[in-house]
Amino acid sequence: MEKLNISWMYPDILNLHGDRGNLMALKKVAEEMSVEPVITRVENFEQKIDFENSDILFFNVGEIKSVNSVVRALKKQEDELKAYVESGKMIILVGATGAAFANKLTRQNGDVIYGLQYLDMECTEVKNIYGDDLYFILENYTADEVIGTQISMVDTHLKSAKPLGKISYGKGNNGKDTTEGAVYKNIIFTNCLGPMLVKNPWFAQALIKTAMETKNIEVESKILDFDLERKSAVCIKRFIREKQG
Repeated sequence: MEKLNISWMYPDILNLHGDRGNLMALKKVAEEMSVEPVITRVENFEQKIDFENSDILFFNVGEIKSVNSVVRALKKQEDELKAYVESGKMIILVGATGAAFANKLTRQNGDVIYGLQYLDMECTEVKNIYGDDLYFILENYTADEVIGTQISMVDTHLKSAKPLGKISYGKGNNGKDTTEGAVYKNIIFTNCLGPMLVKNPWFAQALIKTAMETKNIEVESKILDFDLERKSAVCIKRFIREKQG
């Protein structure tokens, strides 16, 4: 069985909103695809990252104050990170953690944290927490929908970065345009919680397929049964329509 090597980045620091469920979803879907998931925890900012033996770096959502620490930690292995990104390997960023890969994050007090600048976008901390459902159509990876929730204190404005999807309902990046998330090569940023991959396992399947193709490995193309999750999505969309009406 082919292996999918997932580095779970700073799990006890980037640990908000129960999004460890994303890793559980990747594990389950990979096994259904006849792929062996190997999950390695990168415990803290001092631990060296094994880029060579990683296929996915997964960063769940953390507090805004963690962004600067993430940037500093990754800059210690800046050349290895660049080679990893440019080779097309995958990085998944959830919530405020995405600001670490942006051009900059401006805090409420005026402080500016400069990111790693892989995603051409700028982030701004806002005063009030936003929370609601989030429903968007993917513009990359699959022509499918993603439904979850969003709890955010950051507005994101894309420059040349491509959006991950187009908003059908919710705030997304900033509530002023219809963009949700951002992508560069196989760096994927999203505001979607849920956990996202538990509620949208078809997206997990697409991500795993892409990560394996980067290794020049074709995985089984069998259709997985996501009937329960699809039915759940129908109920949530009906609830959203009723809120809008």
